[in-house]
Amino acid sequence: MAEFLATRTAMFTDAPGRAAGSVVGLALWLALLGIATTRYARGERRGASSATLGLAGLVAVGNLGLTVIHLKVGAGGLRPLVGGVLGVLALILALAIPRSSPHPALPRKRGREIPRD
Repeated sequence: MAEFLATRTAMFTDAPGRAAGSVVGLALWLALLGIATTRYARGERRGASSATLGLAGLVAVGNLGLTVIHLKVGAGGLRPLVGGVLGVLALILALAIPRSSPHPALPRKRGREIPRD
């Protein structure tokens, strides 16, 4: 999406609504990446899973809507289809992550170790 915006700078003057939608879509993707990275690096924080699910839902709906519009008018080629699939995949991954368990790939901090029987 960033490449799309960077290569079509005239869109900001010719179709400002379209440009604004693209900027908002890019911002949502970046926010989702930021939240997911924070959850991965720091573990669960209060409200992080809800934020992840909310952003993933917005990204999925936005990208599916964009895909449908492009398919309806026969424009865009493969790029909008890939965006729709990635949006749905982001939502599926957000739903698949357990809400309160720590990430299994990260080492546990001292004091948080699970006692063994």
